[in-house]
Amino acid sequence: ILLATVLLTFLIALSLYGLNHYKIIHLPLFNVITTNFVTVMKKIFISYLLITIVLGFLRMLIVIFYCLRQQRRKKIIHEYISINKPYLKQYRPRVSVIVPVYNEEVIIRRTIKALLKSDYPLSEILIIDDGSTDQTASIINKYFSHNSKVKLQQKENGGKASALNLGFQNALGDIIITIDADTIFKSTTISDLVKNFSDSRVAAVTGNCKIGNIHNQLLMWQHIEYVTAQNLDKRAFEELGCITVVSGSNSAWRKSVVEELGFYHNDTLAEDTELTIRILNAGHKIVYDERAISYEESPETIKEFVKQRFRWSYGVLQTTWKHKKSIFSSSNKALKFFAAPSLLFSYLLFLTSPIIDFLFIVALLTGTTSIYLFALLFYLTDTLNSFLAFKIANEKMKPLLWIFFQRIGYRYLLGYVTWKALIAALRGNHVGWDKLKRTGNNIKLD
Repeated sequence: ILLATVLLTFLIALSLYGLNHYKIIHLPLFNVITTNFVTVMKKIFISYLLITIVLGFLRMLIVIFYCLRQQRRKKIIHEYISINKPYLKQYRPRVSVIVPVYNEEVIIRRTIKALLKSDYPLSEILIIDDGSTDQTASIINKYFSHNSKVKLQQKENGGKASALNLGFQNALGDIIITIDADTIFKSTTISDLVKNFSDSRVAAVTGNCKIGNIHNQLLMWQHIEYVTAQNLDKRAFEELGCITVVSGSNSAWRKSVVEELGFYHNDTLAEDTELTIRILNAGHKIVYDERAISYEESPETIKEFVKQRFRWSYGVLQTTWKHKKSIFSSSNKALKFFAAPSLLFSYLLFLTSPIIDFLFIVALLTGTTSIYLFALLFYLTDTLNSFLAFKIANEKMKPLLWIFFQRIGYRYLLGYVTWKALIAALRGNHVGWDKLKRTGNNIKLD
């Protein structure tokens, strides 16, 4: 009703403005009001744009500083371990892998085959079938029933959190690896994840997620986003001690900590983010390991992309609302004063970023230098951010040729998704898992 009222008011005002402008009717007072309104809105937009650029630039500087510091620290640690490897006691805890599945007949065989090639001596691979109605269970039994490490457990459909919890409760390992059914691990990934737990303060480790099915422009846009997030944000957030998402597709957990905190909760769609926040608030350490690489199958169409990101956005909104008091009172200052405000800033940017593009077009058409320069500075800052991320990751720079179009198109997609999630949250709509369609186009490591 509110949206309809606002839209109707805007259309009436626009109609009156047009009639007055072309002298069909004479409304001198209305002309004064609209002129003043446009002037005021222009100043508000310029101020908003300036504040956005300043905050974005400051955030980028902070992230780059801590990212480079983390990179230097990790380099020193890796060099020390490499030199002293013959004298260091090997850390080999019991490790279980949990793979929650629901109707994954297209991809599950390759995922398990990749796990069995791991160079780490796994105790078991637990496949938790959450009530699949396709041939998932049959495929697992056909190809892996002879392997004692692969254990299939079937249950009634109850959601991903319930499947993960069943896996944790039955797992033999002290360290638990969780992986999504569409994700392929390199042979060294589990070893890279596990070694971080030699530090008794570490409760969880998040790996380096990459896109394994890049073959169209949408996937290339997602690739740019992943590289930037993994190689700037996660590095910096680790150094600050406030990683807010241990991605369920490539993660490792200390079982005793997860048990202590009551396992996964099923009241949000972002069960991994929700558990991560509880771990941070409990004072535990979370690590990002860039060497623990995985490849996942990302959405190949706009429809599937919107479906996935809506679920993510809605889940993060649920988690943030659920933990608003604990975040505000958290003893983790980086979480309270940097990670949470960064998340809020990102959401506000997604919600309002089309304004920046609109102002840029207006500036080009009207020659308004101040707006033009502000918008140009915003784009340059954003591009520099991505360039540095690719440089740090030693990724090929060719995808950045599309950065301008990626930022424009991607912002509108993410803006739409964020608005959709926010409206659904305000209305209190129930949102289900809404599983993505699998194609089996993930990277081939064999």
